[in-house]
This record gives sequence, C-alpha cells and structure tokens, in this order.
Amino acid sequence: MTLNITWSRVALCKLPEEVRKELIRRLEKLQKYFPEMKTTMKIGLTRWYEGLAFQSNDGHVKLMLEVRRKRSGEWVYPTYWTIAHEFMHLAQFNSEGIPSGERATDIYALSRLVPEFIDESPTYLVVPDGPREVWTREHAELAHSLAREALRQRKAGLKHYAVWWETEFEKRTD
Repeated sequence: MTLNITWSRVALCKLPEEVRKELIRRLEKLQKYFPEMKTTMKIGLTRWYEGLAFQSNDGHVKLMLEVRRKRSGEWVYPTYWTIAHEFMHLAQFNSEGIPSGERATDIYALSRLVPEFIDESPTYLVVPDGPREVWTREHAELAHSLAREALRQRKAGLKHYAVWWETEFEKRTD
C-alpha cells in the first residue's frame, strides 16, 4: 500500500519538487514496518523539533518533519530513525496493544526496524555518551536485538522493560 500524501502550504512553498520526492521515497521505505498507521497524511515542516506526529479523532494524520537547507545549498532530511519514531506514534494511535510514551515508542520502533534504518541513537532511551555521539551499525544491531528481547520480557511480565534495555545496552557497549 502506498502513502497518500498531501503537503502543507508551507511545505509546498519551501520544498522544491525533488526534495518532496526524496522525502516521499524515505517515508515509503519505512511504511511497511508500521502497518497499523493510516496511509493518508499531510506532511508539514517544523523548525523546533525533528519530528511530530498528530492524528485527530476523525482519523486525519499530520506528520511534521524538519527538512531544511544548509547555507551550502545542501538539503538536510530527517534521519530514518526520526521518521520511524514518528511512524511508531502513528501506529500507536491505531493499536490497542502498543503502549504510549516516548520510551515505549523507542523500544517498539527499534524492535520493528532492520538495523540499516536505525541510523542514529534512540531519542528518548538513555544511551551512553559514546554511542550517542558516534552511532555505528553494531550499535544499531545491538539496539534492535535488545528491543526484541525487551518486548519478549514485557510479554512475560517484566514491567520495566525500557530500563532493562537501557541497562543491557550500557553493559554491552562499555
């Protein structure tokens, strides 16, 4: 299923067509990992946050992302991780079984993504300074596998699965 995207007035004015196409390409790469989210959405821009996701009571979705142009003229896009985190919020809006909260959002998104799309450290989970500053493919692989284990432990009754993830990630990245 493809995304049905409309653009906010500001996004249409500020983003050239090739930038909008690249953003759509990135969004569509990640969509399959979040089947619960609605596929019709309006994309807008934010300057204060990397990303924000909204869904109204009548089901209208708005995804706000930071896309900007550097002084050099190069365009800066949100990371795949930022998009995935916001998509996880959109999935949460439409699923009873996924808890809300930013740390839960990080764990669930980490568990769903393949490591190639975990291109920066989780946003809200506690991550040691070293990996937070220099995030590697090995960190992404570890983050993904620990998130999957954390959710298995949650299902078995562990209430503090995010703390478990943080503790294990720190132990294994020392």
